[in-house]
Amino acid sequence: MNKGRLFISTLILFCSVFSISAFAQFEGQISMNLYSEENGVTEVSELNLYATSDRIMIKGEEDFDLMSQMSTDGLLIRNDRKDFVIMTGNNQALQVTKEEIEGLVDMMAGWSENGNGSDDKPKRKTTYSFSDRTQNIIGFDAAELIVEDAENPNKHLSIWLTNDIDVNWGMLGERWNKLPADIDAEVNGMAQEIIFKGKNFPLKIEAVENGKRVTLMDVSNVNRSSIAKGMVEVPSGVTLMSFKDFVFQMMMQQ
Repeated sequence: MNKGRLFISTLILFCSVFSISAFAQFEGQISMNLYSEENGVTEVSELNLYATSDRIMIKGEEDFDLMSQMSTDGLLIRNDRKDFVIMTGNNQALQVTKEEIEGLVDMMAGWSENGNGSDDKPKRKTTYSFSDRTQNIIGFDAAELIVEDAENPNKHLSIWLTNDIDVNWGMLGERWNKLPADIDAEVNGMAQEIIFKGKNFPLKIEAVENGKRVTLMDVSNVNRSSIAKGMVEVPSGVTLMSFKDFVFQMMMQQ
């Protein structure tokens, strides 16, 4: 085979592999229902995840908590720009890097310890294991992950995971530093290995107590389309605020 034909064959092979990878990478909208109970009445709110090859927007009907003293109605993860945009309301958004978020979490943890005293209680031991149960959820095959707390043997979480939805988590799949010990075990442990690196997406989360199951979250719709491309941009009219300005505002409120 001459060099010209070898080059063309290699190029065709490369394009074929790239096309398969691009098809496997999820792009579109995933709609989720979140369930909570208030005075015996079940309330339902919707959370939407919009994903492209290099960005993710997580947007809810109502504000949701990201961490202590911070809530948002939209979180934009821009892997192409290596930053996060946190919608804070009043046409403002906080633009931060991963390193700045780590510093912010560390600072908030310090404030919490100063206000409540150091926490010398032993950390809870949480275990994770897959059961042999499977089920089909809105057309996707899912396996059951059991999350157990040693202090509550009659209770556990049941997380139904599918590997048929491959979201590019980007920076979320990297190790996070300066996290409190209890959060570190969750974020850099189970979430990293099973969801982000394991390429599993949760379709349903149930709280199980004495055999009774209560749904906390379930995916209601998965739409593979280009709809997400228009949703992973900073909305028109929103002003970006620097991390330094945000920290200054927080300190003034203390």
